[in-house]
Formats: sequence, structure tokens, C-alpha cells
Amino acid sequence: MSDDAKDGDLPTIDAILGDPAASFWIKAALRSALSRDPVDVANDADLLAQVLELRCRSILKNSTAV
Repeated sequence: MSDDAKDGDLPTIDAILGDPAASFWIKAALRSALSRDPVDVANDADLLAQVLELRCRSILKNSTAV
């Protein structure tokens, strides 16, 4: 999948910030990110996503183990 195809599936930052259903946490993270270097933010966000995915997989694995 190309980056353009992925981008088309995502809401814009403005859409998220204006969405009353979007979590306070994601809105705060976006506002904080907008004042930082975009490369640093992207790298930090990627690391955060990977760490949280591992945590999620671990929790799911342990919750389904018999």
C-alpha cells in the first residue's frame, strides 16, 4: 500500500481536534506534537506505537491463556 493510500484513510489533524468523540489524550498529544520538530514527533510516535502494541499483545496473550 502506498503512503498516499494510507493518508487517504486517516482523518486530518484538524478533523481529530474538532471531533467531540476523539479522546482528550489524542487531542492533547496532537497539540503537543504540533509545536515540535515533525521528524522527532514521527520517530517518537512510531516508538510509542510499537511499545504499546507489544504491551497490548502481551496483555491479550495473558488474558486468553488457560
